[in-house]
Amino acid sequence: MNNIEIIIPTYNAGKKFNELAGVLKQQKNITPKNIRIIDSSSTDDTVHIAKQAGFQVQIINKEEFGHGRTRNMAASQSQADYIVFLTQDAIPAAPDAIWKLCLPLIENSSIGLTYGRQLPVSGIGILGNHARLFNYPAQSLLKTKRDIPRLGVKTIFCSDSFAAYNRKKLLESGNFPDVDFGEDTLIAAKFIKEGYAVYYNADACVYHAHSFTLSEDFQRSVIIGKLHHDYQPVFDSFGAVNGEGVKFVKSELHTLISHKCIKLLPVACFHNLIKFLGYRLGKSNIL
Repeated sequence: MNNIEIIIPTYNAGKKFNELAGVLKQQKNITPKNIRIIDSSSTDDTVHIAKQAGFQVQIINKEEFGHGRTRNMAASQSQADYIVFLTQDAIPAAPDAIWKLCLPLIENSSIGLTYGRQLPVSGIGILGNHARLFNYPAQSLLKTKRDIPRLGVKTIFCSDSFAAYNRKKLLESGNFPDVDFGEDTLIAAKFIKEGYAVYYNADACVYHAHSFTLSEDFQRSVIIGKLHHDYQPVFDSFGAVNGEGVKFVKSELHTLISHKCIKLLPVACFHNLIKFLGYRLGKSNIL
């Protein structure tokens, strides 16, 4: 059987981590020793829960954590053929979710990474539901260099909230860059440029969603803008970024109107305006 390691960066994961630990112990072809927690010196019970579950635990200083840096370290240390990155709040939706995520990598050597479908959690509301369904549809998709004219920047869209990598290919491609956001997108771009495929696997699912406040939406958009500023040549090589934003807004407004949620239209428009301003400020490197 191919060797798979699950890596979960954690920090004060809270009560929900109990649920994740229980679900992970039920995963097909995965044992607790195949699961490694890289914890940024949590002050709650995260480490205790992980140890009780039989997971490997690696503790780093909080200041040492970086989305790219920590995953880079984990990939370099791992001895597995395939590594799965999971966030502490992403709950596999079925006992074979992780196996399904990895299977395309095992069966097709041209694939560098796979990422799974993120299903909305209860109580997220119609706007949260739309965001998940827009970015993570029900149809799987194999993306290669040939798809750039058709998909544009969507060719390199992926998420390390639930993603699996061919570790050898990842290391040969230079591993994750040391960035605070977007390490998954940047490595996907490398894979595509080097002739590998990125596979969106809609059959492998997790429950994972966020309800961002207006301030959080703004800050997140600034970070995305800064990423696009710092790596502009990368993103430019895949086409206009703004086009995807326009598609999202149109789809969101259509969803609200079709579901007769007219009262939410001003809220959605204002949130999108704030996100656009945050993105432009980040892209201009003003903030």
